[in-house]
Amino acid sequence: MAHFEVIGDDEDVEGDVMGGDVMGYGGYAGPMGDYEGQAVVGWDEYGEPLVVGAPRRRRVLRRGVKRTGIQVARPGWRSQQLAPGVQAPDQGMLTLPLTGIPGNTFLLATQNITFQGQVQKPFRPERLLVTTVRTGPSAIGRLLANIFVGTDLQQLDVAAVDIEQLGDPAAFGVRLAMTPAQPGVFIRLVTALSNAIAGADSIFTTIQICGRAVH
Repeated sequence: MAHFEVIGDDEDVEGDVMGGDVMGYGGYAGPMGDYEGQAVVGWDEYGEPLVVGAPRRRRVLRRGVKRTGIQVARPGWRSQQLAPGVQAPDQGMLTLPLTGIPGNTFLLATQNITFQGQVQKPFRPERLLVTTVRTGPSAIGRLLANIFVGTDLQQLDVAAVDIEQLGDPAAFGVRLAMTPAQPGVFIRLVTALSNAIAGADSIFTTIQICGRAVH
């Protein structure tokens, strides 16, 4: 028998003798090669290959794994990043400090203060935070205010609200959903004391508003 002799009728062979390999029978290669993933050990009297063994295993790539290595998942806080250093528009929880006019301290000559802040980016106020430092026996008045976003009153009635109670850092369930403010809009708290200050007593006050800002 020749070194590479094809056994069988011409019509049974669907391949060519190429470089010593006989490509036929749906994929077996060579006289003792593989036949559809199985080992060919011989031929029967009709020229059909005798095969044994199990099909070859396939390599299965898991989702998220490349042939060249492992693809690292992007952190959630970078989900809006279009490219390194290029951030798509997103929103965050930021704070807006309010400045008192004429100042942040209630005195005998300053019984009414308007606290205001002007936003530079789209902003929706949600949480009011108020702290006070009282000096003197007459500094017992509560801070009562009307809250405005632009010209819109953020209350269901015009009566002033106790912003020390609403803005207590330890208060629970006092988060609001105020009118969104566009860049340039003022957020104001027109504030007065429930009891006037006398003598040299004072109430120093800081107010800030936390909310969602587009950045």
